[in-house]
Amino acid sequence: MPKSTVSCSVCNCPSASFHFGAIVCRACAAFFRRYVNRKKMMVVCSCDKEKDSRYPCRLCRLEKCIAAGMQKSTILEVQAPRDSNSQFNNRMIEDRQSTSSSSPETFSRIEVHNIGKLNPTSYIVFQYGIRSRNMDVINLIARHYRNLEDTRASIFSRDVKREVNVYEFSLEVKTDTKFIWKLCETTFPEFDRLCPQDKKIIFYNFYTKWSVLEIAMLAVKFNDPYNFYTPLGSSAKPITDFYGTTAKEKEVLDGNGIKQIFGPIWSYYIQNVTNPLLALKFGEMENMALFGIMLWDPAYTNINEELSEVCQAMRKIILRELTVYFEDNQADAFRFFETLDVLRLIERAEHKCQEEIELCGVYNFEVDEDMRNIVMWDKY
Repeated sequence: MPKSTVSCSVCNCPSASFHFGAIVCRACAAFFRRYVNRKKMMVVCSCDKEKDSRYPCRLCRLEKCIAAGMQKSTILEVQAPRDSNSQFNNRMIEDRQSTSSSSPETFSRIEVHNIGKLNPTSYIVFQYGIRSRNMDVINLIARHYRNLEDTRASIFSRDVKREVNVYEFSLEVKTDTKFIWKLCETTFPEFDRLCPQDKKIIFYNFYTKWSVLEIAMLAVKFNDPYNFYTPLGSSAKPITDFYGTTAKEKEVLDGNGIKQIFGPIWSYYIQNVTNPLLALKFGEMENMALFGIMLWDPAYTNINEELSEVCQAMRKIILRELTVYFEDNQADAFRFFETLDVLRLIERAEHKCQEEIELCGVYNFEVDEDMRNIVMWDKY
């Protein structure tokens, strides 16, 4: 879809669209939404103090917003005009229709009635209208993930079992990030449309947690819960050979020292991640739902307000579809909550991964630098 060439009615920024009753850019829309809810309003113009700013002071900017036709009211009343005309919504619906194998009616809009009675977060559910019995998003993730597994198998032979040390393990995981990145782009038009920085933030926030879950999935696939596999099919060497592979490294920490330092991390992962996930016996749809839920996580400190809104909306869609999946399969009433509880388990395991990388640095065990940066990415 070509980008809009219409300028913002407030700041003349290009690529404006319809927000809150007027044609404005996203920055002015975000300003208006935040500012109309402030308890303390600006009552004195301060433009003289902000000569270097691209925008006028908050008072003058608000007046420009109102003059442009933006509707100043409660947050829900402000949201309603934008929601009913959201170009982002329409693009998302069109993209879902083009990528889905289901009826083109699947993602038809839902009429919103009495929106003023909703709480401040409820409008997002209605903003992304979906039929209650639909599971297109999770099905699409599953289909693309199966294609990814076929690609891995065709490029990297799993016929010969290959054991790797910590550096080789990190290299294979880093190689696989390119496949997962592409999976995110092809599965989610919402991800593909993000600016490069927002894409990086979302992906780096997500990837370590996904690696934790996928290693457990591979343990199930290979029927080997006491070993760690890379997404490309290699297995980790025994713990004493996994770390400290060179003579110089072994001088720093011998086999007993390695077991003492890193053994608790391996035991934690097996006892608190692999075994619980094996006991839950997740199917493909549950794992793929977790993929989407972890990718679209709005809770991190490095996510801006607009990106957070997209994340919350996408999560609601996936959670709705997961509920439908359990209802259709007549699952136990607690299965939904057990699935979501895995997110906390994975987050704790992610911290263990960070601890392992830190210890590798302390004892000079080589780890691929790009992979280190992803694991140690500052997001909390």
